[in-house]
Amino acid sequence: MEKKVLLIDDEASLRRSVSIGLMQKGYQTEPCENGMKALQTLETFKKKSIPLQCAIVDVMLPDIDGLKLLKVIKFNYPQLPVIVITGHGSEFVAEEAKAADAYLEKPFSMDDLASVLAEMEAPAAEAVKVEAPPKESAAAQESKSAYALISLDSSADLLNIYHKLYFHHHVLYCDAIRGDYDLALLLQAATEDQIKEVVEKEIKAMKGVAEVSLMTMDTPTFGENVINLMGSVDEALGRDKGENVATAGQTARTGVSSYVLLEAEKEKMEAIYPSLYFNDAVVNCDCTDGRFNIVLFVKGTSFGEIDTLIRNRFKTMDGVLRIKEYPIITLFEN
Repeated sequence: MEKKVLLIDDEASLRRSVSIGLMQKGYQTEPCENGMKALQTLETFKKKSIPLQCAIVDVMLPDIDGLKLLKVIKFNYPQLPVIVITGHGSEFVAEEAKAADAYLEKPFSMDDLASVLAEMEAPAAEAVKVEAPPKESAAAQESKSAYALISLDSSADLLNIYHKLYFHHHVLYCDAIRGDYDLALLLQAATEDQIKEVVEKEIKAMKGVAEVSLMTMDTPTFGENVINLMGSVDEALGRDKGENVATAGQTARTGVSSYVLLEAEKEKMEAIYPSLYFNDAVVNCDCTDGRFNIVLFVKGTSFGEIDTLIRNRFKTMDGVLRIKEYPIITLFEN
């Protein structure tokens, strides 16, 4: 029986050459181009009791940082050996990779890789634990959230409106922004109709408010297994997913922040959303209805850094059609 190896690398040429090289050494390679595909594959193997000899993880992946993925694999599959590979070696990477069972810098030979693999024994397949998903509390089930972008007319008193909205009991946070809107809110209420009522009867009734664009949060349309896997990554990395919505407006105030709206093809959301969600600069990532179906709260040391991230990472994603950025303006210094 051939020994099976999971190879996680976004370079198609490397996946091909390593697969061929390991086949000649008696290994069968299961290639994955990104972290989420690897986690899905690991879960499938676990459920089917297919043993793995090892996981080979590249540091630079398009969705989840390879060193973070190492922590996730070690958290969820502690018996599975992991080899970290990289073409961008440094003292920091080598230090972080100490949690792995081996570390190789590219380019490496198949003899080097096979030698490392030979020292690792295939772990026994873990038993599948089927557990019912945790039930949400009644409050969590009923709670609805929405983003509201507000434009003001020339007669508006920005500071007065900002103060009123900031302390409104349905507003989780309120920010002044630059662009074709002046304010961004995150609203929360028991129902979507109640949010709409607040917008129509209270916010639009404020003197100086010219327009309100409402984007209700949607549940991501991709498979439940992807949502569950993202939850397992949060757990492994010690991230409190529930904290994001409540505190995004107070996060990253040591630098600068922007709201970034993306119009993405729905059929490609399953690949796009995790890549955004796990980006270190993204504090909050939400699916919404309407033309712009993803809203990000992005932090950075400067707006130039955020612009570079948008240009080089977000705009280049397959399936992202349009992006609008709304930098946050600081009205009051701490």
